[in-house]
Order: sequence, then structure tokens, then C-alpha cells
Amino acid sequence: MKLTQSFIFVSVATFLFFLINVFAFYLLLRGHNFPGGGFIGGLGSAISLILLSLAIGVKTMDRILRFDPVAIAAAGLLIAFLTSCIGMFAGDPFLTQYNLKLTDVPLLGELALGTPLLFDIGVYLVVVGVTTKMIFLLARSVEGHPAFEDHERDRYASVIEEPIENLAAPPRESPVSDSKLHDV
Repeated sequence: MKLTQSFIFVSVATFLFFLINVFAFYLLLRGHNFPGGGFIGGLGSAISLILLSLAIGVKTMDRILRFDPVAIAAAGLLIAFLTSCIGMFAGDPFLTQYNLKLTDVPLLGELALGTPLLFDIGVYLVVVGVTTKMIFLLARSVEGHPAFEDHERDRYASVIEEPIENLAAPPRESPVSDSKLHDV
């Protein structure tokens, strides 16, 4: 099933992609003292990627992205874990928060940076990686493409489990035969 691309939809989706990512970046930076943070920012960025893939197609999106969502999620998990362990290396409890206050930063004045921001960046990367991988797998199968590319099949698909692609299954027989229906 090949969908025709609408110029208006592609244009609006491209504009919204940038707008949503700016808002997601704002939520990421705002998160450690107010509502928001890495999780909701990651969901916003993942939604923008999904919207763009609906507009231009999953195959085109795969060519444009140039990153493996699983590797992005793994890097985010590593960043979040290492940030959580910083306190343990200093003799403090797990998830201890450290802050660094910079003064006289050009164009910004005073700037406060802390480990919660690094943790939120890790969470952001995990959410973007996992969400885009799941949605792109589903979108590929909806468009009629195999869920995994050849290079992904060796890395992610298990040999023991059933295939992910929808193979044509023979129709099931009804537990009640047609002759029993007429007798009623």
C-alpha cells in the first residue's frame, strides 16, 4: 500500500517537527526544578519523529536519521546510570545531586548546572530511542515492509521465537459446522 505524499502535510509536519523539538528541549532544561524533564521532553521529540515519518514515510525516515535508536537508548541508559553513581564515587548516597554555579557566562550571565540535568539527558535519550524503535517497527509492518532490515535481523531478532512479519495463516475452521446452524 503506497500512500501519496501531500505537499501541505509534509510542509506542516516539517514545521511542527522543529517546533515540537524546541519545546521538548525547553521541557528538558526546565525539568529539574519544575514539571517537565527528560521523560516528557523525550516523548515530545519521539512524537515529532513519528509525525515526520508519517509525512515522508518510514523508509525515507530510516535513510535520513542515520542513528540506531537502540544505541541512542543504550547511551542514555549509561549516562543516567553513571550520573546516578557520581555520589557513590564521592562517598555520598546513590542519586546525590551536585550543582555547579558558573558566573559571568557570556550572553547568559549566571548559569547553574547540575547532575539532575545530566540524568534528565540520559532519560531523554532512553525515551527517544525506545519509542522511535517501537513505533518504526510497527510502521514498517503497516506499510508492508519487513519489521527488521537484514542488518537488524541478526542483531535484534531471536532465532528461537516466531517471525515478526505477518505470514499468511490459513483460515480457521469454525467450531460449529454449517449443518448444525441449520438444525437450530
